[in-house]
Amino acid sequence: MEQKKILLIELAGVGDTVLSSPAMKNLRKGFPDASINFLTFPWSAQLVKKLPYIDDISIFHKGFKNILYNIRILYRLRRLQVDIVINLYQHYSFRGALYIYMLLKWIDAKKTVGRNTDGKGWFYNLKIDDTMATERSDTEYKLDLIKILGCPIEDKALEVRCDESDVQKVKEFLGKRAVSDSDILIGINPGAHRPSRFWGWENFAKTCEVLIAKYKAKVVITGTKKERWLAEKISGKLSQQPIDTTGKLSLPQLVALIRRCDLYISNDTGPMHIANALKIPLVAIMGPGIRKTYPCQQDVC
Repeated sequence: MEQKKILLIELAGVGDTVLSSPAMKNLRKGFPDASINFLTFPWSAQLVKKLPYIDDISIFHKGFKNILYNIRILYRLRRLQVDIVINLYQHYSFRGALYIYMLLKWIDAKKTVGRNTDGKGWFYNLKIDDTMATERSDTEYKLDLIKILGCPIEDKALEVRCDESDVQKVKEFLGKRAVSDSDILIGINPGAHRPSRFWGWENFAKTCEVLIAKYKAKVVITGTKKERWLAEKISGKLSQQPIDTTGKLSLPQLVALIRRCDLYISNDTGPMHIANALKIPLVAIMGPGIRKTYPCQQDVC
């Protein structure tokens, strides 16, 4: 295939970025000489930077206070003179679809590719049929976008990476808290982006107490700084003080920590998808939501 300038767009959360990793991988194989740029949010960019399939990353920031920064990014994207823009994310609403439509018009790519979610992607040059009411994995929809560009789909495995420096920092962090390599380490992620996906901190506390008593396991709590109150609530109910990492780790360090866990218990949120990608024994607690973003079995999403 001839050399191309390609822009991938995934303006979504960490879990969505994990589900996009097979699309990045197969796009790179299909366009080995292309210059591939990735547009995303800051937190998700930490994951993308660790993957070898992307040449450059452009970052959007949420909030009106970042409008001048985002305008500079928009001008930068327009100057790239992109050949192909691929929007990997689904369209939840017509308003969201309109925002993407205006973004694509501004970038002025030669070809636009995206998901016609319930008719909301009418403006793409190339599009795939998509619906919110489906049990098909979101990873498969993302791969379909790569497939219609002529790329063979050779590898469907999810992928997240971290550096050896991240592994060492986590090992030192755990070592200072008396966690050895031989200890059984249970990771829990009691937070979630949507309140409807919370299992309840009391349930996590009861589960951890059973695992501590039965297996002499040590518990590590993951989450954002805003979710620290959950860690405090759970800690107050346990006979053994858990390790609280909420808001203390970078995303690659979180990958290294989850990789160390013998079991990970999580609500439906980004870290759940990281554990799934790492093939760590996982208990995923699913609240109301669309089934196509549920954890998928590796290689057969």
